[in-house]
Amino acid sequence: MNNSIRNIDELPSIERVKHVAQGLALLDAIIMPEWEYRYFSFNCNWDGAGKEMMASMRDGSGAEYFMHFTDEGVAGKVLYGSSLSNAPECLGAMPEVFQRFKVEPAFSTDNASLFFWRGVKQASWCASPGGLEEYPLLGFLVGGIAAYKKLAEDYYEKNIDEVVLEKVFTTLSVTADQLMILNPNIEAGDLVDDVQEILGRAL
Repeated sequence: MNNSIRNIDELPSIERVKHVAQGLALLDAIIMPEWEYRYFSFNCNWDGAGKEMMASMRDGSGAEYFMHFTDEGVAGKVLYGSSLSNAPECLGAMPEVFQRFKVEPAFSTDNASLFFWRGVKQASWCASPGGLEEYPLLGFLVGGIAAYKKLAEDYYEKNIDEVVLEKVFTTLSVTADQLMILNPNIEAGDLVDDVQEILGRAL
């Protein structure tokens, strides 16, 4: 489950990355009601003041990414396989506008395989260390829901309707009929808290 990209600039715009991260978290909330067993999460009010957002992915075996969205842009880290021996040095390459990310204990920045970021005024993404042959896990943030569908079907051991997945992912909403197809064991009312956390609104 590498789902890597070969070039950091394969990542789309900050807004698109945020949309994808929210879509992945919403799909996971629908398909897996128990939070601790989900792969993807998103908190649209990370700081409690509506100015910071956080996205994460954890596979339960140590691999993870975190992304921190602010008015300055987005900063993130990936841990996949071995951790950097010089993580503080690589983190130091990240601009000071992302200081909140750098010092946040929840992101475990001392335990990372790479860091990546993009300021709101930057034309492209940056990564540290440079010159990597691949960027693991970030493939989930590129394109549509194909990578998620494969992961979810393997992990949850059930077939998932691709058309409905795509509609929920694209619209960041779900109807009662779509919910019945994706997970007949839950109702819209069961998602109220999750949707508020992920999207900051009702369905």
